[in-house]
Amino acid sequence: MKVLKFGGSSLADSAGFLNVAKIITARTTRSIITVSATANTTDTLHLFIETDDECAAKQLLSKLIARHQELVSELDIEETDLLFKLLQHQEQLLLRHWKEHHSSAVINNHLLSEVLSTGEYLSSKILFELLKSKGFSSHWLDSRDIITATGPILESKVNLLASDKKWRSLTLPSNVHYIITPGFIASDSSGEACLLGRNGSDYSAAIFANLCDANALEIWTDVCGIYNADPKKIDQAQLIDSISYREAMELAHHGAGVIHPKTIGPVRQKGIPLTVKNSFALNEPGTVIAPSCSNHAKVKAVSSQSRISLVSISGSYLCDTYGAAQRIFGCLAHHHISIILISQSSSEYSVCFAIREQDEAIARLALNDEFSEEMVQHMLDPIDIRSNRSIVTIVGQGLIQEKGISSKFLSALSSGGANIEAIAQGSSELSISAVIEDKQLLPAYHRVYAEFFDRKRQVDLFVLGCGNVGAELIRQVQSQQSYLRGKGISANVRLIANSQFYCDNTNLENVDWRPLLEQSKQQLTNETLHNLLNSGRYVNPTIVDCTCSEDVSANYSDYLDMGFNLVTANKKANSSSMSNYRKIRQSASRRFRHFFYETNVGAGLPILKTLDSLLCSGDKVHNISGILSGSLSYILGLVEEGIPLSQAVSQAKAQGFTEPDPRDDLNGMDVARKILILARELGADLELEDILLDSLLPQGFNASGSVDDFMKSLPDVDAHFKTLFDKAKSKNASLKYVASFEKGQLSVGLQQVSEDHPLYSIKDGENAIAVYSDYYSPIPFVIKGYGAGASVTASGIFSDILQTLPHRELELAS
Repeated sequence: MKVLKFGGSSLADSAGFLNVAKIITARTTRSIITVSATANTTDTLHLFIETDDECAAKQLLSKLIARHQELVSELDIEETDLLFKLLQHQEQLLLRHWKEHHSSAVINNHLLSEVLSTGEYLSSKILFELLKSKGFSSHWLDSRDIITATGPILESKVNLLASDKKWRSLTLPSNVHYIITPGFIASDSSGEACLLGRNGSDYSAAIFANLCDANALEIWTDVCGIYNADPKKIDQAQLIDSISYREAMELAHHGAGVIHPKTIGPVRQKGIPLTVKNSFALNEPGTVIAPSCSNHAKVKAVSSQSRISLVSISGSYLCDTYGAAQRIFGCLAHHHISIILISQSSSEYSVCFAIREQDEAIARLALNDEFSEEMVQHMLDPIDIRSNRSIVTIVGQGLIQEKGISSKFLSALSSGGANIEAIAQGSSELSISAVIEDKQLLPAYHRVYAEFFDRKRQVDLFVLGCGNVGAELIRQVQSQQSYLRGKGISANVRLIANSQFYCDNTNLENVDWRPLLEQSKQQLTNETLHNLLNSGRYVNPTIVDCTCSEDVSANYSDYLDMGFNLVTANKKANSSSMSNYRKIRQSASRRFRHFFYETNVGAGLPILKTLDSLLCSGDKVHNISGILSGSLSYILGLVEEGIPLSQAVSQAKAQGFTEPDPRDDLNGMDVARKILILARELGADLELEDILLDSLLPQGFNASGSVDDFMKSLPDVDAHFKTLFDKAKSKNASLKYVASFEKGQLSVGLQQVSEDHPLYSIKDGENAIAVYSDYYSPIPFVIKGYGAGASVTASGIFSDILQTLPHRELELAS
C-alpha cells in the first residue's frame, strides 16, 4: 500500500487534475490518495465566513462554486450532473453556516471546521469521479470516519490509537484500487468535525500511511523537494536528495515550508519513507525523508523565520527560584502561545525566548499579569519585547561531531552585517539558531549559505572610478574568469561608477559595461549603496576605489560601517588627518571588515605586506628611503640619458605614466602621501604638514595656467636639469626623487645618490624601497619593481581583492 497526497497547487485547474490522475494511475500498487483544496479555495472560504455583509459573502461563494463548476465541465466526467448537484447542495449548506455563524454570539469552531474543509471535500469528490470516468476502480472515504483527533478544534492532533481502531474495523470493497479521501479534516471523540491545522492535508496523509502500514508516502507539490536553502532567497539553492527524519523535523520547525514537523511524526513511528515530489516535474527524484540517509553532508540546510518577537525576562527572581521557568512557559501555554526558541544565561539571571510576532500583545499582557507582584517588588525587570526579528538556523547531523561549525555559522552572520541578539542550540545538537533583526536577514542568510554550500570563494565588486586603472582592473577580472573558476573563486563585478553615474548588473564582468554606463542616469549615493547591500543579493561585497577623489575617500568609514570590505588605490584617506585615519580603522574593526590599500605606496609591489611581516616577526625598522613614484622614476631616467625634461614629461604623459595633469606628479605631493602612509604603518603619529617637501620643479618656475600652458613653458627648465645631472654625473652619482623617513622626520625631494646607494640603479618606471632595520643593517632590505602604469596598479588592487576571500579549510557541505 502507498499513500499519495496532492496539494492545492497540483489541483489548481483541470490540467492539474488530469496530471494528478495520470500520476495516480501510473502506479500499480493499491493506494490511498489524500488531497488538499484547489488553489486559493481555503483562503476564499476564510474570507467568506468572516465577511459581515451577506451580499458580499454570497458573491464570494458564488464565484467559488462557479469556479468548481467550470472545472467539472472541463474534465469530461460521466457523473457531471451528480457533481453539479453536490456543488449546489454545498453552496446552500455554506450559506446556512454563514447565517448561523453571524447570528450567534459564540463562535462555533465545529461549524468553522465544516466550512473551512469544504475545499478538500469538493476536490476529493471531483478526483474520485474523474478516476471512475477513466475506468479505474475507486472508493471515496470520508476522513472523519477514520481520523480521530484531540485538542484545539482548529489545530487538532491525531489520536492514533482511536484512529487505528476505526481503520481496522473498516471494510473496503475488495476490488478497489484507489481510495480517495479529503485531507485537513478529522472528527473529535464526539464525532464532530475538527481540523488538523496548518499543513493539515500532509498530516492526514501521514496518518493514513501509519494506519495502513504503507511502504511509502509521497507528498506531491509544486516544488521538486526540500532544498538546502529557500529558492526564493538563494537562486542557486540545491535539492537535498535524502535527509533523516530528525533533520527534516528540525528543518521544518525552523521555517522550511515544504513539510511540517507534525507530518513526520506518524511515518517516523513506523519507519515509513516519505518522498517530496513535484507534480509538474515527474522525472525529478525529489527528496526522501527516512530513518537514515545516504547524504552525509555535515550541514544539510539553512532556513529562516521572519516576523518573530524576542522576549527577555530578567531579574533576581529567576536566580535559584524553583518553578520560575514553569510559570513563564505555563502562562504562555495557557494562552496557546508557542515558543520557537529559548536561550538562557548560565547565571539564571535572565531568559529570552522567541514567539511569533502576532502573539506579542497577548504574551505581554499575560506575563505582566502573571508576574505583577514580582515586578512591584522589583524582583523582575520590565518585560522587554523586541519585534521585527528573524531567526536564521543551520541544520545537519554534522553539528554533533564536527568542530568549528558553530563558530563558522556565527562568523558568517556577523560578516553578513547581522547583530546576533540570541543564540540557541537544540538539545538534539542537530541545529543552531540565531536571532537577528528582520532588516539584516537577507544579507546574513546569503552569507551563511555561501559559507556552508557555495564551494566557490566569492567576492562581489563595486568599482568606483573607471579611468585607466579602474578600466584595466575590470579587464583583468574579465580575462581571468576561467582561471579563477578553476581555483574555485568567483569574482563578480556588480556595480561600476564614474564621477557622475553608475550601472549595476548581475554579471558586469561578462558584458561590455561602457555603453551601459554611458546610457545610465543613475547617480550613486550612500543611500543607494546601503539599499543595494541590504537587498541581500551580494556575497563578500567589496568597494574598490580606483579614483583619486577626496569626496569618495571621505566616505570610507561609512562604507565599512554599512558592511562593505574596502580595497583602495586612492591615497587620500590614508594620508588625511590622523583622526580620520584612526576612524577608518575603527570602523573596519568594529564591523569585522577588510580594509586593504597595498597599492597606496608601491602600485603592484608588496611593500606594505613586507613591512608588516617584518614588524610581526619582531624586527625594528630604523629608517626607510625610497623611490615611490614610477612616473618620476621614468622621467628622471630619460633625463639622465640626455633627453630634456620637457620631452621626458611629454613622453611619460603620452604613455599614461603620469596623471592627466603632470603637475600632480611633479609637485611631489603624491610621493609625500606615500611616505606618510609608510611612516604611519610603522607607528608614526604624523600629518601631511609635517613633511619637508621639495617639488621637483625649481623654485621661481611659474607652473600656473592650463595643462597646455604648463607644457609649453616646461622647456624653460630643461637647462636647469641638464646642469644638475651633469654635475651629478661628474661625481659618479645620479639624481633621484627620494622620500625618506628617519629619526621621526619625513622628507621628500631631489637627491644626489652615489653608485653604492641601493637606489642608484632605479629608473625606467621602477619603484624601490630600502629598509634599514635590526635584521637588515648595514645592508638594507630592498624591494623594487615596476611601479608605473595602469596594469601593475590594477594587478595590485586585484591582489588585495583576493585577500578578502575566506579561507576554506573544510568543505562542510560535502
